[in-house]
Amino acid sequence: MTTYFDHNAAVTAMNVTKHFGERENRVQVLRGVDLTIPFGEMTMLVGPSGCGKTTMLSVIAGLLNRSGGKCAYSAAI
Repeated sequence: MTTYFDHNAAVTAMNVTKHFGERENRVQVLRGVDLTIPFGEMTMLVGPSGCGKTTMLSVIAGLLNRSGGKCAYSAAI
């Protein structure tokens, strides 16, 4: 698989995963999320309660460590 980050985007996330707990108590919250947010674009993250919106935003903001995948951030020019 080729990894490609859009350096013209403010945020790029590829195959982001997040789980809480271990073994039989493990809950997979994010399952391979891909996201690209271009500079200057208003982006809304929507979905039903419990689908992982806040978890994804927390991973992007660095408040939570991701379990897998990659995130890249570009500075505005």
